[in-house]
Amino acid sequence: MEIEITEASKEVFREYAEDAGNWSGNPWVSDGNISPTRQTRGNLGDLVKKQLIKIEDSDGQKYIEFTQLGIKYAETLGIDLSWI
Repeated sequence: MEIEITEASKEVFREYAEDAGNWSGNPWVSDGNISPTRQTRGNLGDLVKKQLIKIEDSDGQKYIEFTQLGIKYAETLGIDLSWI
């Protein structure tokens, strides 16, 4: 699988993908284990544009939903999200 992605966006994806198991597959964007910076938010936007994740809202709190493409991409990084 070949996805054109910056190293920074790849690292942000990896962080959230590795944290997914702590949140039933849907890690919180800000109120979870990862505190995003302004740059990180830009990387999250990039991941949305690349259709690897969706950012959803639950009572004003943002969380990540991995797309099927994102689940497959995680596999290339050695992260198993197939259970989502």
